[in-house]
Amino acid sequence: MIAARPDLLIIGGLAIDRLANGSLVAGGSVLHGARAVVASGQRIATITAAGPEPEAAAALAELAALGRSLASLTHASIRYAIQDRGPRRGLVLESGGAPLAVEAADLAAINPAAVLLAPIAGELTSQAARACAMVPVRVAALQGWLRRLLPGEEVRPLPLHALDDELSRDLANLDALVASDEDLAAVAPVPRRQLEQLRAHFGPGPLLVITTGRRGAWLDSQVTGPRKLPIVPALTGISTLGAGDAFAALLAIGLGAALDPLAATTAALSGTVTYLGARRS
Repeated sequence: MIAARPDLLIIGGLAIDRLANGSLVAGGSVLHGARAVVASGQRIATITAAGPEPEAAAALAELAALGRSLASLTHASIRYAIQDRGPRRGLVLESGGAPLAVEAADLAAINPAAVLLAPIAGELTSQAARACAMVPVRVAALQGWLRRLLPGEEVRPLPLHALDDELSRDLANLDALVASDEDLAAVAPVPRRQLEQLRAHFGPGPLLVITTGRRGAWLDSQVTGPRKLPIVPALTGISTLGAGDAFAALLAIGLGAALDPLAATTAALSGTVTYLGARRS
């Protein structure tokens, strides 16, 4: 029997997060995004890397149960300590991960309708973006490339000029780029200005989306121009852990289903709220 085509392939490293109470949990965009995709009734595939920690092993088993998963074993997983600060969270890097190589042959075998490049600690390079060339819809979450990563120190956002020229060119050729206003704090102080700087850096091609937590998102495309979208209903009383990862995955799903930029972004916002609300119950 031929396996059904995945609606989305997510590529990125797994993380082990140390919570404020000292407990360890698996995390990373690949895990949070995959959960949201499956919860929405869509098919998922993943390519990831992780260390031998028990939490990582359990997460790899979960990903394999959710859909087709290719995982490489590294000496240790990416590790972050999460510092709670009310609506905002601080991250301290405990250890970085190894680069995650992505083979075009693997993507051809998986044959997804869309792909989401979702690094969390710079583990993906231009090679990953180029390996995805045959995928119909290609989306990237920028956060993992815009982090100043020094072990033992709090993660700080980087300006766009910190991206090397080759990576910037490859990202500019994708269909959509997603970042949060926190990811872009070193770019400009407000989302509208951040959006302008993203457009200047990456050129006219990709759809650009900036998420602003409980306030919704901004998007800019050749069709819509700059536009703000609120979240309705608001995320009152709901944990937003993994919300940005869920949103990026659901946006890629919508674009892969040939929704226009506005419809795909709106659907992703609504789907994220639904997912977070169901996760609480």
